[in-house]
Amino acid sequence: MTKTCKLTLSRWHKVAERLSREYTETVYKAKQALTQTRVSAYVGEGQERELRDAVTDWTGRLERAFRLQDSIAEIRRTVGDENAKIGVTALLAEFDKLNRRQKVLTEIVESQSADMIGIGELKNIPQDYVADGDNYDRRRPQLRVRMLERPDVQKLQKELEAVRARAYALADEIAERNKAPVSLELTDEVALAAGV
Repeated sequence: MTKTCKLTLSRWHKVAERLSREYTETVYKAKQALTQTRVSAYVGEGQERELRDAVTDWTGRLERAFRLQDSIAEIRRTVGDENAKIGVTALLAEFDKLNRRQKVLTEIVESQSADMIGIGELKNIPQDYVADGDNYDRRRPQLRVRMLERPDVQKLQKELEAVRARAYALADEIAERNKAPVSLELTDEVALAAGV
């Protein structure tokens, strides 16, 4: 039997995650049972019966996992089509770009430290200061050079703040669009596994 489920796009994402988790766990256990079972000796027909029952049980569970996987693919296909239709796919691409840019800017800005020496200050270092490159007997450390001047860092900081603000706004817009309802038909078995 099947039932029609009407959920928001964001809820369908959660359903797919839930089903994927169950699929992964079941497949892992089935592979273990069907390929890693060991015995130390033959102990009789009862042992054979239990092993055959285990084969029947785990091949049945594996078939169920494959049915779940079929439903996961259908959910993802439907959600993907709907995302493209309402513009979420394009927003997600932009959101990914902003997150990557934010990561780079954060790393650069936060890597600036007080122990760095500005390029213009290098000439003030004593002539006899030489960093010892020997890993076993390092007397003087190499000097960290501040490649960016204060205005450069401030510019990157402002860009970081703008990127972060745009990413927050975009995340809100994506969440709002993911409230769109979508109907899908699921078998009772899949609906039960998904909790819908």
